[in-house]
Amino acid sequence: MPGGVSVERIIETDLEKLKTDMLTAFRMAQAAVEKALRTVFDRDPALARAVIAGDAAIDGLECALDSEILRLLALHQPVARDLRYVLGCMRAVGDIERIGDQAVAIAERGLLLVDREPIAPPAKLEELAEATRDFLVNTALCFSKLDLALARRLCEESAEILDLNVAILQEMTEYMRDEARPVERAVQICFIAHGLKRVCDQCANIAESVVFIREGACSRHRCD
Repeated sequence: MPGGVSVERIIETDLEKLKTDMLTAFRMAQAAVEKALRTVFDRDPALARAVIAGDAAIDGLECALDSEILRLLALHQPVARDLRYVLGCMRAVGDIERIGDQAVAIAERGLLLVDREPIAPPAKLEELAEATRDFLVNTALCFSKLDLALARRLCEESAEILDLNVAILQEMTEYMRDEARPVERAVQICFIAHGLKRVCDQCANIAESVVFIREGACSRHRCD
């Protein structure tokens, strides 16, 4: 190789860049979710508009990552763990983009709530928001370190997120039954809760990609 640089060293450098770019995209999506949540809890429309305007940058990074992954596959034709890593990233990049989409959806619901009389978010929604924040932090750590134990834990904990989402839907259903006038606001909170649950779903998908990278086995629809 020119300059004495080995093929192995070149692919290591490219894989490290891929990792950095994946984490950059993930952190952009993570920041979008945080702004969307602040829209809901702090009633800040400027943050919602920032999330909506910033979604194009996340979409652009997704396209750039797709191109980067295809280039790596064509140029290096990786095998074994390197191949699993590239394919795992290919799977995860779509989940990252969908986290950004969910942030936009939550921000839009938050904007609708800002325009109406305030309603106190249920305590379980705050619990779900904190759980989502933790999911995002742990997913970034899990992917960065390819932490198999943490990946499995995230997969298992996604069931608890579903339980929280269902509990919020039940609470809001009872609220709508008892208070007819705030029905629309309660519906918006239901959609926000579902959006947060979907963010955690995408985090669990990324964790499953880490399991795939480490073990070479598909763990979609199972985490055992």
